[in-house]
Amino acid sequence: MRKIDVSLFLFFLLFSNLSFSQTGFNVDVLPSNVGGNTEFKRVFEQELIFPEKALKEKIEKKVTIGFLVMKDSSVSGIKINTSGSPELDAEAMRLFKMYQWVPAVKNGQYVSTKWSATFTFDHSKYNKICKERGFQKFNYLPELKIDTTATVYKNPDQMPMYQKGNYALQDFIKENLEYPRQAQLSNIQGTVVLRFIVEPSGLMTNIGLEKAVGGGCDQEAIRVLQLIKWYPAKKNDKLVRAQMTFPFYFILNDEFHDNSAGEQK
Repeated sequence: MRKIDVSLFLFFLLFSNLSFSQTGFNVDVLPSNVGGNTEFKRVFEQELIFPEKALKEKIEKKVTIGFLVMKDSSVSGIKINTSGSPELDAEAMRLFKMYQWVPAVKNGQYVSTKWSATFTFDHSKYNKICKERGFQKFNYLPELKIDTTATVYKNPDQMPMYQKGNYALQDFIKENLEYPRQAQLSNIQGTVVLRFIVEPSGLMTNIGLEKAVGGGCDQEAIRVLQLIKWYPAKKNDKLVRAQMTFPFYFILNDEFHDNSAGEQK
């Protein structure tokens, strides 16, 4: 079996503020969704469409889905462990299918293990969520069908594109990326590589670290990535989910520069 770098997973868990207890799990590193607890919450609030019936009836419930995270990152044995209502169960399952997973680690190797995910539906917070994200319903590109299979494509007919054009993307990053002061003082530089999915709506999910640098660079790369607006991928004249990776370069010159003005020096 393939050996892996456990240190990156430990960093990943700490950065994500996960608070799972390892009691009952005979593994060194617990499984998690890509991006950890922070990304789980962000995607939930970004993608949630509160069922109309449950909203009218002011239902507040938790739905827990049990499953196996396989050593190849796939999931199986998906079932509802704790039901909220038929409508909430359906929405929880729709949301669950959007997440990607990182398997557990034992003795430096990926292993399969049981896991669960809980979705908390609170009608009283939904209006606030919609206001903060800026929409109640998704705005898809007109005159195009949407692939609803939740399939993630690595090579669709047309890859996602920055809304102002891919040539303008590097300028956008240069204008917004701030070199973390901690990294500057510690002489840390390198390339942060992020992986993520661009949804049919053009929004991003499953933002995770493919390659970490540290010194605050990883968090800064994620912050800037979340500012980028995409046109979604296309396959067979449908809007589809697409897997992407993207590098962020942190390179120090000989002189100390302050990037608080927004330009990476």
